[in-house]
Amino acid sequence: MTYRDVTTQAELDAALKEVGVMPVCRGTGTFQVSGSSQVTAYGSSQVTAYDSSQVRASGSSQVTAYDSSQVTACGSSQVTACDSSQVTAYDSSQVTASGSSQVRASRGVAVTVHGTNVKRRGGVLIRVPKIRTAAEWCEWYGVAVKRGVAVLFKGVDANYDSPHKANYAPGTVPAAADWDGGKAECGGGLHFSPTPAHTFWFVTDAVKFVACPVRLKDIIVHKDAEYPQKVKAPRCCAPVWECDINGKPVAPATKAEKAVKR
Repeated sequence: MTYRDVTTQAELDAALKEVGVMPVCRGTGTFQVSGSSQVTAYGSSQVTAYDSSQVRASGSSQVTAYDSSQVTACGSSQVTACDSSQVTAYDSSQVTASGSSQVRASRGVAVTVHGTNVKRRGGVLIRVPKIRTAAEWCEWYGVAVKRGVAVLFKGVDANYDSPHKANYAPGTVPAAADWDGGKAECGGGLHFSPTPAHTFWFVTDAVKFVACPVRLKDIIVHKDAEYPQKVKAPRCCAPVWECDINGKPVAPATKAEKAVKR
């Protein structure tokens, strides 16, 4: 096996096509792997793994694992495990687990568990309390609620479109054409995250962020959600505005934004 350092997604993609090469993600880059890829991450790299990918993370790497991905983490790595992914964590790693993921951890690893379907062995358990309402969800994630309105966030492309082509152009009031009454966790409505950074878990190639006012009474929180860090709603309640990754407006505040923030 030949190990090859990569610092960009293009270098990673090229290395994954070569037989006998193990890509090593280094630096502060953001990477995405899928299929049956095998990757090692060092430094403060951020890796998102899908399908049956295998990732070994050390240093202060951050890995988000979906589907049936497998992650081995050591050092001070941080891992978010969803779906049926499997994580083995050592040292002072931190793991956040949801869905039907499986975690095996050494005694110094903090394991935060969402829902009741996670299988955990070892580590220091931090069990997230049952979150049943939008108010409880906002409180858990630190979302401010004023006069019954929460400001949530969406990661979008350069045209302010979501991956499913819903448009969130600043000044508009997005609404779902396919609202299902809150029945399904995925699809059937507009989906939101508690912070701009959280949107990367769902839109890994986001280039812009939008702040979205949503009425608390419209927000649906799903029981034992596979993705507890998102909620859905049928619509926004006021015009949205563009913000940076810290949630700060990128342009002078509009009248709608000022009204929501008062």
